[in-house]
Amino acid sequence: MNDKRFNSILLLAIAATLIALLLQQYLPQKRLTLLPSNTPSYFFHAGPGEDGSPAAFWVDERKLHWRCTPPRDNTTPYFPCSFNLLLTNDGLRGTDLSGYSYLNVKLRVIGKSRKIRFAMRNFNPAYSTPEDANSGKFISVNIPVGDLQGETRIELSEFKVADWWLDQLNIPRIHAQPERSNITTLGIDYAEGMEPGNYDMIMEKIEFVGEWVSAETWYLAILTAWLLGIFSYAIIHLIRLREQSRHDVQVINTLNQYTTELRRETDKFRRLSTVDPLTQAYNRFGIDQIVSTMIALNERESGAGTNPDFALILIDIDHFKRINDRRGHDTGDRVLQAVATIIAKAIGRKDYLGRWGGEEFIVLLPNKRKEFAIAMAEKIRLSIDGTLFEPDNPLAVTASFGVSDRLPGEEFNDTFKRADIALYQAKAQGRNCSVMASDRLDDH
Repeated sequence: MNDKRFNSILLLAIAATLIALLLQQYLPQKRLTLLPSNTPSYFFHAGPGEDGSPAAFWVDERKLHWRCTPPRDNTTPYFPCSFNLLLTNDGLRGTDLSGYSYLNVKLRVIGKSRKIRFAMRNFNPAYSTPEDANSGKFISVNIPVGDLQGETRIELSEFKVADWWLDQLNIPRIHAQPERSNITTLGIDYAEGMEPGNYDMIMEKIEFVGEWVSAETWYLAILTAWLLGIFSYAIIHLIRLREQSRHDVQVINTLNQYTTELRRETDKFRRLSTVDPLTQAYNRFGIDQIVSTMIALNERESGAGTNPDFALILIDIDHFKRINDRRGHDTGDRVLQAVATIIAKAIGRKDYLGRWGGEEFIVLLPNKRKEFAIAMAEKIRLSIDGTLFEPDNPLAVTASFGVSDRLPGEEFNDTFKRADIALYQAKAQGRNCSVMASDRLDDH
């Protein structure tokens, strides 16, 4: 990855991070609305009033207006009088409120009360039993009536476990902290002793509010994304450096072998093009240079040259003039390009393909014998024979092959001539076949 591309990606990542940081405050909140509700599940818990009936009752249930009327002779410091919403169907499986952060309420309190208590019960089999309604953990918060003007936000972190509940059930310290994972009820009552009179409450809204994704989780995700990105970049960079290093070593080793010979040929290669523009194979001059280099290296390394420098394959497209005459030179050019592609795919990375003449190609196989070359020729021949040329107007194309290898001390012209004679024999045998050259020119 170049510096310009890396800088562009880095700037995009920084911009995306800033957008993500700003976006967090606009993420939708999750809400659990308990009131108003069409079918609230509730109950009153209150001591007896003047006439012996419960002191808590509806004034107008449709408007969620209820009243508590303690008896005149009440002398207890706490008179029970509460409205309770049920968040469970069976008393055991409640509602998980651990993902919510605050309670949003809108109440109108009419009377002499100075504080309103909000309380929740959490059922946990570690300390709760279905038989004892008081065994659910009692967590509560007292809110001054003066703070309940309009819509009020009560943080759930304000709720604390009641000391009387801890003492009464002898709860161990491990379970003494607030829990909200299985809330069965939410109660609203009067937190202080009540003088005789009417205490009215109109409940306009009660809902729990939280974030689908907390700010901490959101920022942690951004940080994690950066760490993963940096880690991935480092790994990819190391892998590329390793691959590049390995490639460089291979290139250096190869170049060291050819440096001396290629140095003398550099000026010539600079002056002359070595590639055929139509097929992108080496042209005749390029093949000549490659042959000269291979012969020089072989003579230097093996002295008398007992091993073959290379094998040679001559390839001639059958009836190519007929293709040009009947289909035109444009079609002929496309056939030449396609054949060159087929040959290039068949040979190895260290082999050389050249266009020797109009429809004639040459393949050099370094350090290979003619037995290997004849097998390679057959592979190429079958590939050409099995290819459908010009699919819109199908054209069958075949080629003939002559194969030889350079004998010790032999001039390239003689090696080429033996392959050319073998190619002529392939044509004479009916074309679309491969013939291996004799080791002697006079044997043909």
